[in-house]
Amino acid sequence: MIFLFLKFIKNLEMVTAFENNKILAQDLPNYEAVSGTALDKKYYFVVLVGTFVVFTFVSLGLMLCFYFFDFLKFMPYKQTAAVAYFAFWGLYVLYSWVGFKRKSYCYRTHDVIYNFGVFHKTTVLIPFNRIQHIALHQGFFSRKFGLASLQFYTAGGSATDVNIPGMPLDTAKSFKEAISEKIEN
Repeated sequence: MIFLFLKFIKNLEMVTAFENNKILAQDLPNYEAVSGTALDKKYYFVVLVGTFVVFTFVSLGLMLCFYFFDFLKFMPYKQTAAVAYFAFWGLYVLYSWVGFKRKSYCYRTHDVIYNFGVFHKTTVLIPFNRIQHIALHQGFFSRKFGLASLQFYTAGGSATDVNIPGMPLDTAKSFKEAISEKIEN
């Protein structure tokens, strides 16, 4: 009887043995070493079309204000204001180009990585076991170019955690199906 009790205690010690080993920084996996997939080049045209639409409406609104309210008499530097206005839009187009070039995504065995940012580079890494829902969306212009965006939702967030735009529709559908299967299992 005592022998069985001692054997039970010994087995219990083996089961409850706790280890907390040190992990060195160089042993951690480096997510930055993974090269991502750039967004489809057609997506930049979608961005340009959207920018052009906004630019057109803002310009029309300003022209109507100048025509009906005669704002020009209050502006002593009309040419400077016009140059500044067009320079702003030119810089915005340049900013959107740099932002487009810096966006990339990567699907790995256990997670999704999305990189973005112009002045401040941001990397979002979402493990598949944290994803609760995936949505595939196509805007009006994206549909015309055959593009889609994937939106990933995780627990605890009231908004989209990651939105990856500018993916070819077939690629977005196949990734959505593959990831949906992984999160269901």
